[in-house]
Amino acid sequence: MPLQNLLGAALTIAQHATSLPISPVLSELLTFHPGWITRSVTTHDPAGGNDDGFRAGVAVEGEFRVLFHARGEGRITRIWITAPRKELEKDGQELWIEVDGQTAFRGDPRDFFEGRGPYRAPLVLGVDASSGAYTSYVPFAYSREAKVRYRGVPLYHQITYREGPGSAAGPDAEALSRFLREDWTEHPPAFGPGATLGPGATRILATGPTTISRLFVELPAARLGDLRVRIGDQPAVPASFFFGLAGKREAIDEGWVTFRSALHAAWRMGVVGRVASRLPIPLGEGEAFTIEAASEDPIEDIKVAADFAEARPGVRLAAQYRDQEAPGRETTMNLFQSDEPLQFVGLVENLDEGLRGDRRYLEGDEMIRTDGMRYPVQHGTGTEDYYNGGWYFLGAHANPLSGQLRFLVTDPEDEWKHAKFEHSLYRLHVPDPIVSRSGMRFGFEVGPTGAYTPLRVRSLGLAYVFSGIRAIGEQVARVRSPRLRTSAVDAEREAPVRTFPVRERRGVTKILLRCPSEDARAVLLVRTYAQTRGPQEARVRLDGKDVGGFFESQQNPARALAEDALWIELPPGTCAAGKESALEIDGTDSPEQFSESSYRLQYFTGSGLPTLSQGQNVKILDTGSLPEGRFYVNDHSLIELADGRWLLTGIFHEEPYQGLDERAFVHALADGPGPARWYEASSPSFTIAPQRFTLKAQADEPWIWAPHLARDHDGSVVMMYHVGARDMDRTQFRIARSTDGKRFTRSGGTLFEDFCVARDPMLVRFAELWVVYYTRCASKDLRLSGVAYRTSLDLTTWSEPNMALTLGPETIRHDSGHTESPFVFERNGWFYLTVTSYPTAWDATFVYRSRTPFSFPSEPIARLSAHAAEWIAEGGHFNTGRLFFTHAGSGQGGVFLQELFGL
Repeated sequence: MPLQNLLGAALTIAQHATSLPISPVLSELLTFHPGWITRSVTTHDPAGGNDDGFRAGVAVEGEFRVLFHARGEGRITRIWITAPRKELEKDGQELWIEVDGQTAFRGDPRDFFEGRGPYRAPLVLGVDASSGAYTSYVPFAYSREAKVRYRGVPLYHQITYREGPGSAAGPDAEALSRFLREDWTEHPPAFGPGATLGPGATRILATGPTTISRLFVELPAARLGDLRVRIGDQPAVPASFFFGLAGKREAIDEGWVTFRSALHAAWRMGVVGRVASRLPIPLGEGEAFTIEAASEDPIEDIKVAADFAEARPGVRLAAQYRDQEAPGRETTMNLFQSDEPLQFVGLVENLDEGLRGDRRYLEGDEMIRTDGMRYPVQHGTGTEDYYNGGWYFLGAHANPLSGQLRFLVTDPEDEWKHAKFEHSLYRLHVPDPIVSRSGMRFGFEVGPTGAYTPLRVRSLGLAYVFSGIRAIGEQVARVRSPRLRTSAVDAEREAPVRTFPVRERRGVTKILLRCPSEDARAVLLVRTYAQTRGPQEARVRLDGKDVGGFFESQQNPARALAEDALWIELPPGTCAAGKESALEIDGTDSPEQFSESSYRLQYFTGSGLPTLSQGQNVKILDTGSLPEGRFYVNDHSLIELADGRWLLTGIFHEEPYQGLDERAFVHALADGPGPARWYEASSPSFTIAPQRFTLKAQADEPWIWAPHLARDHDGSVVMMYHVGARDMDRTQFRIARSTDGKRFTRSGGTLFEDFCVARDPMLVRFAELWVVYYTRCASKDLRLSGVAYRTSLDLTTWSEPNMALTLGPETIRHDSGHTESPFVFERNGWFYLTVTSYPTAWDATFVYRSRTPFSFPSEPIARLSAHAAEWIAEGGHFNTGRLFFTHAGSGQGGVFLQELFGL
């Protein structure tokens, strides 16, 4: 990994800087997700003023208010609720969270947020811990629908979520909680020798290509305000903001407080201070990360230590620092703006110099716009609400993702009537990055309507910017309607009133694509409509194939002009010369009439399809020369156990192949750390354990096939497998569990039955939502080969099936034979589904690609040579690790491993 240390300058990073991989949670931020539409539902004033709270447009179901309702794929990333404490503490209140028709939580909201339910701090925070509000970062993923209901008085609430292809993915609650709790500042790398940074001097700490994964700086505490950092050719920013403190040079406390958030930390040790960050800083080829002195006096005895990870080409960290005065009119102050593809990940802010005894500047709402939209995709209810507090905060505090680090009160006498206030604030969008494909504007009101003055606002906005995607053109399609509507957009008080045509109906709108180039790879479909009534819903099809939908449950008759968006990948050839592709927006089944004013289509280009190749076949388990004879392993699965060893289990039978007599799963073990070691070993790494089997068929199981292993929340190993039946349209799926990977015990009975010899389950978890993929044809009447999926929250109750992949009429069979052994994984913002098509060839494995794990196009992107492939990534890192896949089956004499190249 290339690393250049200060290029001859006196200040150096320690020569023994260790390589520290980026946390998987943070690695998600370095991968662009263009399909995510990141939004919030809040109780902001629908008329543009400051009368926040209960508002028209929130549905009522019996005793419950529906705070949130969404359909399609998505993920709730944050829930924030507050009301006067006496209201929150009333008995009889109930929070009900439902995903895909199943209850994820139902009970007392105090139990949920205060850690007496299924989740613990800091994933959930009570009123005192969050400084005035209930806050949850528990991720709730859904494949088709989610609701949040509340019985009681959630006077103010914000629910932040994302929707669109791929939006359900991300770390689960356990991984996110572990990330938030860990003390990432332990065991820092060795510091280099102290050095002096002269007046106006610049020193290079590292140059690319590399990624700084952890950074520590030690210096005289009194000089922090004089230090700047610079990334590449961007303007330098104050180090106090870059490391999360948000202090000013002239602060009476010199801007210091001891704290640790999920990304930043600071300590003061007498006259010496230390700051740290683990926000990854990717550096491109020749790009430098530097520190600078911003004063005429030298800064003495600065020491630096850093860890590094692999370079991440095509992504850079944008750091925008602004020092502004309140505008004094009813608008928003711009804190971050860009016209590039990005994911916004953090805001650090200092508020100061307001009126004496007056903190009404905290009434200002954030309004975040993306992709050229006038309508804010996120519209808040107050400054402290954005920072997860309430009621102007309860005081200074620091939580992993947000806090008010410093709250200084000058002249506090007479109950603060003449006091001056200073706030240092931060919010880190690690679990809820704000995604924009063609730029964003992050604005904040100052005061109730934006007109409060005076106030000095210093801010640092942080975002990852991506170069692999680019807007190349735009198309506008206006609906024809004699009906005109006059309204302002639901945003700033001064938002102008506009007159726009509106068509409301239950019908189909067709738009012919006018691609600006054959290189167009995707389109962002932005709908302008009237949110007078709701819910509104429409499915969207591209050339007859479903590609997503619109669903809006909120309504605002006061300010009806609104926008929403949908990301659509364009299959190869969609924009070819002479091709007439069309979008259909079908609102036929909309609960309320579907509203349309116009559609704006933004076209994007990006990288083309990958070219895949595979390495040599390496045997990792030999079953062809066992003492008792020749055996084969067919559909199989692998998992790493708690002791670092790996378990391989799968169909195990003596040769020759006898599918309906397969009644046992082999138990084989290998030492860690993982596939790279097995691939480079001189002999097979797995050996059959003395116990020989993980599971054998019982009396009511004619045969058992295709075990798949996954790890449950409690650390136990779950095995889902197929159970045969004489009626091939009623095959079953069951589960067995193990706490040690040795002894598996069946748990419950049959989970569900399905047709077309339904088989080959593959388990994966998106947040708290389990998904099982399995081989099944499209329907009993039309037996097109396909892959179905079901969802569950508890591995016991499963949804009805949906199809993730349906192939063409040439694949009609009684057993869906063209889609055996499905396996789904995510890499760099794309989902890949592989299946074995034995009627094509016994070792024909096809690879399909999609932005969403719930719907794959029927055209594969590659064909590999493998049977019943299972996928493994080195280190478990599917985004960045080396990729391997297995091969097995009758006549092979064991299980083989191959490396994949090109992804």
